[in-house]
This record gives sequence, C-alpha cells and structure tokens, in this order.
Amino acid sequence: MQRWPLIVLWVMCVLMVPFAGVKAWAKPMSPPPVSAKAAELVDGMSGRVLYAKDANRRLPIASVTKLMTLYLAVRAIQHKSLSLHESVPISEEAYHVNGSQIWLEPGERLSVDHLLRGVAIGSANDAAYALGEYIAGSENAFVEDMNQTAESLGMKDTHFANPHGLSDPNHYSSAHDLALLAEQAIRMPLLLHYTGMWEDRSIRNGKGGTLWLINHNRLLRQFPGMDGLKTGYTNEAGYCIIATARRLDTRMVAVVLGAPSSRSRFQDAASLLTYGFQNYHTIRLARRGQIAARVSVRRGAKRQVLAVYNQDRYLTVERNETTPAFIIRVESSVNAPVKPGQELGHMALTRENGQIIRIPIVAQSGVNRATWIKAAWHYLWKIAG
Repeated sequence: MQRWPLIVLWVMCVLMVPFAGVKAWAKPMSPPPVSAKAAELVDGMSGRVLYAKDANRRLPIASVTKLMTLYLAVRAIQHKSLSLHESVPISEEAYHVNGSQIWLEPGERLSVDHLLRGVAIGSANDAAYALGEYIAGSENAFVEDMNQTAESLGMKDTHFANPHGLSDPNHYSSAHDLALLAEQAIRMPLLLHYTGMWEDRSIRNGKGGTLWLINHNRLLRQFPGMDGLKTGYTNEAGYCIIATARRLDTRMVAVVLGAPSSRSRFQDAASLLTYGFQNYHTIRLARRGQIAARVSVRRGAKRQVLAVYNQDRYLTVERNETTPAFIIRVESSVNAPVKPGQELGHMALTRENGQIIRIPIVAQSGVNRATWIKAAWHYLWKIAG
C-alpha cells in the first residue's frame, strides 16, 4: 500500500472509561492450585491463555467429547443442512451403545431437538451416536468429520475415535485443544442454549411418560453466569469438565482434565474461572462490519466507500492495567475501481510488552470506475459548488 495521505486518529477515550483514575499497573494475584492432571483457563473472546497446567498433554477425555458432537450438529443447523424438527431414525448400532443412555429403541424416531437435549443434558451415548450417524450417514463418516474439524481449529493433540467418548486408545485430546474448541462453541447461542439447561422432561421414556434428565454440571446452579459446556467421566479419563461463564462482556473458559474426584473437578473449574473474573476483563476493539471511516473514491461511480473492520477483535486487560492507546490509519482517498474487502487502512494497538495488535480496515463494497459522462458530471458539479 502507498503512503497514507491521511486520516489518522488517536483513540483513547472509549477504552479508558472503565479505567478512570487508574494510574498504576499491578500484577494479578497468583492462580489457584489445581488438582487435575491438566487444565487451562482462557478468555473465551480474545483467546488469551491466562493459566495452563500440562495443557498440551494428550489425555482421555470421556464425555467432553460430546462438545464436538454438539458443535458439528449446531453447525449443520446453522448451514441449513439440519433442522431441529427433523425426525431421526434410530439404528441397531445406536441401540447397542453402552454407558449413559436415553434408552433409544431400534426403529423408533426422535427429533434432532430431543437428541440434542439427550446429549447436552443427559450426556447420552446412544443419542450422540444416533445424531452423528444421521448427520454424516455413518459413525465412521462422522468421526472423520470430527477429526477434520479438529485439525481446522488447530487442535494438534487431538484424535477422535467415536462421537461419545467411551474409552479407546486412539481417542484423546488436551486441555489446550479443548479450549480452542470451546472458543468456537461459545459463539453459537443455540449450543449454549442446550448446554445451559439444568434439566429436561420433554423426552419420551417408552412407557407413556417422559424422562427426567438432570445436567451433570452442577456449576450451572452454583456459579454465577455459568451456561455450559460439558462434563465427562470414565475410569481411564478421571473427572473432566469444560466450563464457561459470562459476566457482562467478559467470558471465561476453564478446561479441567483428569481430576481425582467429581468435587475436585468442580472446585478446580470454579476457582480458575473466579481467578479469571477477578483479575481480567475483556474489551471489544472492533466489531466486524463496524464503520471506521468514509473514504473518497477518485474517478469512481460512487464518490465514497465505507471503510469497515473486517473482523471481531477483543483484548484481555488486567483489572489494574491502564489501557494502551491505539491509532487508526485510513486512506483519505483511493482511485477507482475499489474491490469489496480491499484494505484501506488498519487499527494498530501497542501493548506495554511490545506486542502490536493490527486490525485491517477494508472497503465494505466495491466501486466501479465511472463512465466518462458520469466523471464529467462530477467535475462540473464540483466546480459549480
């Protein structure tokens, strides 16, 4: 890009409001002790890792596997290839899956909505199998999709062997990888709707009544702002949880793997989340599509184009840290034609540690070159004015 001709804005006021009167920087308190084999705490919006213990260690993950199953199901709903009201036929294979169940019967049909409730609230292995089989056509195809999705999300220490998490030597993940998955899952309101349910009594029990499902995540009733995501337990994996909570604009995610007891699993997750909320909070630097400036277009069919941020971007800030200023640089004018998404500038923010955050600012739409008649009209209008 050529030299900026220049719209340059120094911006401090918006981000400084929450820090009025703060003059000094102080280190946050030490993180709490964690009894689990591995754990990670992240700001779910910015992705900043705030605590890690053996976070890249490959471990069995039990039913927290089902977060990927839920993620793929909700993604299919978002892409319109799956509907909540679709009726799913139950196969013999789903019927024979062991472990926690909603006691599916071969040949019966349940809605996608009921299967999602069974997976998210009841942690039902048979429901997870039936859902995956229906979405992909077979369990093997769904597991392949799980692994391809894990790879696309940067989950380098993960391999899935089934959609439910029953023990398999080739089925594992890490606290860090599961945090990466959770960062995507929390951006799905429908997924959080299901994982945030404490109980459900809508699914048939085969005897003329309904099942009473109660979520294994007791933090839903004990920890303010908690709305997911998934617990898990097997003898091999120990007690696991991926927990998330939101307070105002800040969302924390804690992953705990291999805790020695159910109680310690919840204690570890709650103490990590509390540490996060007490010491950090999140600010939004940019919203995708938010207008940053208006840029003149020389010899264009339109005289201006809107310059917008091309992504959502968040920053994790320590509670006692003064917010650094940032600068917005945008072209004052450009020559036509302008392509949609063409970079017109950027926001730059420099942290005290020297880290530079750069957010591109792009053209919201394209602008064609003006015809000679329209260019002449613009010229005459300009000199007349």
